[in-house]
Amino acid sequence: MNRTRKAEKRKKRKIILLFILGFAIGNISTNIVSFFFQEKVTHIYIIYSSEKASWMTYAYSEFLEEWNMKHPDDKIIIHMHPYGSSDSMISILNGEITPTIWSPASSIWMPLLNEKWKEYMDTDKDIVDIDEAVKIIFSPIVIATWEDFNKTHKIHGFSDLYELNKDDDVEVKMAHTDPRLSNSGFMSTIMALSASSGIDTKDLEMDDLTDSENQKWLTTFESSAVMYGKSTGFLARYMQDGGPDKLNVAFLYENLIKDISSEAEGGKVIAIYPEEGTMYSDHPFCILDADWISPKQREVAEEFLDFLEESKTVKDAMDYGFRPIDQSIELDKDVFDYDDNGIAYNLTVPELKTPDDGDVLERIPDLWLLCKATAY
Repeated sequence: MNRTRKAEKRKKRKIILLFILGFAIGNISTNIVSFFFQEKVTHIYIIYSSEKASWMTYAYSEFLEEWNMKHPDDKIIIHMHPYGSSDSMISILNGEITPTIWSPASSIWMPLLNEKWKEYMDTDKDIVDIDEAVKIIFSPIVIATWEDFNKTHKIHGFSDLYELNKDDDVEVKMAHTDPRLSNSGFMSTIMALSASSGIDTKDLEMDDLTDSENQKWLTTFESSAVMYGKSTGFLARYMQDGGPDKLNVAFLYENLIKDISSEAEGGKVIAIYPEEGTMYSDHPFCILDADWISPKQREVAEEFLDFLEESKTVKDAMDYGFRPIDQSIELDKDVFDYDDNGIAYNLTVPELKTPDDGDVLERIPDLWLLCKATAY
């Protein structure tokens, strides 16, 4: 009986040992398979300005479908995240995000990132090759207002808004994004400074920022602000949902007018193209020159940008209110229709350029902080 019990115990120990061994082998095998599977997956991280979210989401799904057809055994995962242009620049510098492709709203941000990158990293090497940036679409900054509001007040540009803000009988509820975080607010402040000083945007100097009369003008101009948003896309949706009682004037991208014009609460939103001129957001796409990007990631990123440059993809962008940089691509008159979508077919106001003085660009947020509405 003793021998029998000992044999049973040995048998049980063997079973338990085999079970543990089988579990361990199975677990190791799973990890090995998982490891090799993960090695075959290429992850691409795309950070882009929020106002092109609709187009980017559509383009992303179309590209994945095309990629999977061309490369059935080459798996990729694309991570897409909308960010304010300045916010994304700061996050890159802080190491909070490590994008493969960075697409701010305007080329203004590329030299700024390079300058800050070299300072933060103590290097002479740029993170953005400005000459290699891919530019496909653009959208001008416009004054968004309600059609009925404009019939009464006839806004043509910044100077008209300034005069309305001085009129106690008119309740202007204005908004633009925070220039420290978002491109549209940054550009709007540059344009307002140009209007106050009478100096072309590209010729603005530090003396124009420190001029007391300009600061007084801008303080009056900003006095009607009811909010300063972080994202231009959010600001457009706020105007759409809130109606004229919440917001009757906002500085937005033209393409966002198309998004909200016919579906806004309380009437129709239209684009006013400032008579003083407007700055264009040209949405550069930059594959960063950073050590976190592998050759394979760069290869996939380059193919993605090639896809964005295809005529069909650019025409898809037009459906979302963007204008093609390639002038050979004809504008869609059903999209750029003032009566239906609140945006004009032809741009008849001057295009304003980025200030030549880099110090002016750096100090624009400081000027805004000095002159902004005190409650916000």
